[in-house]
Amino acid sequence: MKRFLIPFLSLALAQELGGLLPLLSHPVRLQALAQVEAARAQYLAQASPIALQAQGGYGLLGYECASESPCDPLPKTTSSLSLSLALTPFPFGETEEALRKARLTLRRAELGYARAVLALLTQAYQAKGQLEEAGLGLRLAEAGLGLAQEGLMAVKRRYEDGGAASKEVREAEARLREAQEARTKAEEEAFLAQLFAQGLTDPSQPLPDLPLPEKGTPLRVQEAELALEEAQVLYESTFRTLLPILQAQFLLYPSEKDQVALGLTSRTLQPTLSYTRQDPGRTNPIPGARVSREVRLGLSLILSPGLLEGLKAAQTQVKAAEEALEAARLQARVEEEGLWQALAQRQRRLELAAREVSDKAKALEETQARARLGLESPLTVKEAGVSLLQAELRKKQAENALKRAVLDLYSFYGRVPFKALALPGGER
Repeated sequence: MKRFLIPFLSLALAQELGGLLPLLSHPVRLQALAQVEAARAQYLAQASPIALQAQGGYGLLGYECASESPCDPLPKTTSSLSLSLALTPFPFGETEEALRKARLTLRRAELGYARAVLALLTQAYQAKGQLEEAGLGLRLAEAGLGLAQEGLMAVKRRYEDGGAASKEVREAEARLREAQEARTKAEEEAFLAQLFAQGLTDPSQPLPDLPLPEKGTPLRVQEAELALEEAQVLYESTFRTLLPILQAQFLLYPSEKDQVALGLTSRTLQPTLSYTRQDPGRTNPIPGARVSREVRLGLSLILSPGLLEGLKAAQTQVKAAEEALEAARLQARVEEEGLWQALAQRQRRLELAAREVSDKAKALEETQARARLGLESPLTVKEAGVSLLQAELRKKQAENALKRAVLDLYSFYGRVPFKALALPGGER
């Protein structure tokens, strides 16, 4: 079944991503994905309801005896083996704190992944845009070179007929040299654009369209909320160190060497069941009597001025994180409005550029029609063709500027626009 699904999935990925397919194997994305997977594994480990522990020990004993005979029957070594099982029916205290820290670490890794992928998407669309603009720029430079050559030939004919001065010939030759330099520069820019696009896009495939993102919580606000929750976890952990710790334990002694214990502590409320075997066993204080069970209660409290200072520092960090969150929200409101306005401006700019291309195309058709009737020269037709290429280049620049505006919004909200590049299971 899996063998038949792989080609289907590959085809679905290729259809969704198109020219962005190389980003799936990009090292930056894979590194960010590995960090997310590591954080998720740590979170799942913390959320496990069962923890097993095994511990063993071995030691050598030495005695001081008045004579050697009392020491002969005494054991020369000691060994112990302990097995314990800790249950977490619900997170509480330190276990809840560890789980929250792991969850925050996972969420921060997910936001880091979104940042990394969005940066790659911005680079990919920028590279593709530069490649397209470089291609149009090269066509424009070649058309300009042809126009300069045609202009120089026309000026030389006029000069030979006495209708032009030598100054006009020199100026036409200078324009030709400038056109040649412009073409060389355009070729170099096209080569650099191809290098920049390597590893980011597939040149044989078009890039997918970018739909407008839905509004949501800005990325900077999400990060500020995480920082606030981290400060709150630190404050609660510091406050917990000021509370007394109550421990209760019930022990059974089936034999002198065996011990079974059931314990509970107020720090975690985790029931712990353990079995211990030690050799040599316990000695009985009263001959003929053996302790078979025991109940232990313990209470501990740490008193230190440093703990109070630490609690005050943690409270200050919470206050600072709250202020940072409010500042992030205020800044995000202004930035969000500016990004949507920039998007609207670039949409209008693209509409104007498309209208200009349409006008220039009609002007070229009219010039060609007049040239067929002998009313326009070939030089005029080439000039109209160059004007059309210039308008197409401006339209392409407007399209790329619009795509950058859309990507700026995706980066602002921290959302990856394509499911194939998003985290497995979707973004939270």
